[in-house]
Amino acid sequence: MPQLRRPRLSRDWQERIRVGDGVRRSIQTLMDLIDTDDPAFTFIAVQLQQKRTERGTLTMQEVGAAVEAGREKFAEQQRLAAARQPGRIPASIVYYALRGRLVKIGTTTSPYKRFEALLPDEVLAWEPGGREGESLRHQQFRNIRVTSRGEYFRRDEALDAHIAAVADQFGPPDPEWPTLAGLERRPATAAVTPGPPLQPDLSTLREATSLLGIRHNTAAVWQHRGKLKPFVVDDDGVSLYLLSDLRSLAEGRRKVA
Repeated sequence: MPQLRRPRLSRDWQERIRVGDGVRRSIQTLMDLIDTDDPAFTFIAVQLQQKRTERGTLTMQEVGAAVEAGREKFAEQQRLAAARQPGRIPASIVYYALRGRLVKIGTTTSPYKRFEALLPDEVLAWEPGGREGESLRHQQFRNIRVTSRGEYFRRDEALDAHIAAVADQFGPPDPEWPTLAGLERRPATAAVTPGPPLQPDLSTLREATSLLGIRHNTAAVWQHRGKLKPFVVDDDGVSLYLLSDLRSLAEGRRKVA
């Protein structure tokens, strides 16, 4: 990252804030808050200028907030610069993984192992970040979150646009990360062990029965007998069901018949 030039204080200001007898306490406090040797000084100066333009006279608390904001901006620039180095994946990432019609937003320090266990349809994008970054994205897209504490989100224009911007900024996911799409492109080397559904296609009960050609009353009977249970209940109180559960029950019913 190129070195940024720091503005020099005028001789008049140097005299006005010189440490010694007679220095006003407010000036001394300001000197303690703003260190011109701080690597983030230029970013701090930008934050101070913005706040000064917005508010006019600043309080010491506002100056302190500008200092913290400038340091955060500097740290973020350092992280982005490191992430842009070719072939380098940061120690921790926030990922956007497609599973069925949902997007999982999570974080990991071991992408290969994580995606090997998760085996998503596709890894759409990644960005540098850890738990804080993950929480920030969960909060950002909370209106399309399937459950209040879950990591799955419905797709909409805002999320798709964000994913596209992240992919453009940090480059495509590593093609070696395990995904279903990647497995389909590789020759089969071993039998796949049957397991739980990998693509959680979720629908309301009425939508699911209509899509699969199952009578709604039949599904209601399965529900009453405890054979069919919702996969999740979203924040609006709507029960969502796995299509694979209804398919299995329908196939079992046909075999008996």
